[in-house]
Amino acid sequence: MTDWTLPGSIAILSAAGFVHGLFGIGFAMIATPLLALFLDYRAAVLLAALPLLVMAASWLVVHRDRLRGSGLPVSLLPAIAVGATVGTVLQASLPEQVSLVLLAGALTGSVVMSVLLERPRAARATLAGWAPPAFGTLAGVTESALNVGAPFMVLYGALARLDRVRALIALNVCFALGKTIQIGLMQASGLPRVSWLALGAGTAASLLAFHVGDAMASRFPEVRFRIAFRCFLVAISATLVLRALYL
Repeated sequence: MTDWTLPGSIAILSAAGFVHGLFGIGFAMIATPLLALFLDYRAAVLLAALPLLVMAASWLVVHRDRLRGSGLPVSLLPAIAVGATVGTVLQASLPEQVSLVLLAGALTGSVVMSVLLERPRAARATLAGWAPPAFGTLAGVTESALNVGAPFMVLYGALARLDRVRALIALNVCFALGKTIQIGLMQASGLPRVSWLALGAGTAASLLAFHVGDAMASRFPEVRFRIAFRCFLVAISATLVLRALYL
C-alpha cells in the first residue's frame, strides 16, 4: 500500500462500519466497491471480509439469547456453507475485470430487488420448502465471491415474513458463516498481499465505528438511508464498470 491508500482504506472501512451499525446492513456493499477502485480486487474483498466477520460475530454474541429462539430453518446453515465454498472458489478463478463487472451487476440487482420488495404484493408470496436452502446457497455464493450476499438474505427475510430482529439474525448468520469459510479458504490458497497493519487497523476502526452507529441506530430515518444507499449503489456500479473497461 502507498502512503495514501492505507488511511484511505481505513476511512472507507470506518464509514461503512458506521452505516452498518446504524441500519444493520451495507458494510461490504459500501466498502468492497470503493476499495476496489484503487486496490487489487482480492485485497479489497479481504479488507472488507475480516471486519464484517468480526462485526457479525460480535452482534450474534450480544444477541445470543434471541439467536436460540429465532426459529430459522436448519437447512439455511449448510446451504450458506456450500454456497460460500463455491463462491470462494469462483472468486479465485475469475479475472479481476470479470469480478468487477459481476460486482457491479450484483449491486445494481440489489437496488432493483429492494424496489420490488416495497410493492405490496411482494410480501404476499408463500415460501416453499426448497426456499431456505436455495436462498442460503445464493447468499453464500455471492457473499464469498463478491461480498454481496445481503440482498438474497433480505429477500428471504421479506418473503418469509421475518420481523426485523429475526431478519438481522439471518443476515448476521450469513455474514459470520460465509466470511469464516471465505477467509479460511483464502488463507489456504494464499492470501492477497495485504499488510497485517492494514487488516488490524481497518478491522479495529470498522468495529469501533460499527458500535458508534449501533448506539445511534434509532436517530436516523431509514427511508432516507434507503434512497441514498440506492443512489450510491447505482453510481458505484457505473464506476466499477468503467474501471473494468480501463484495466
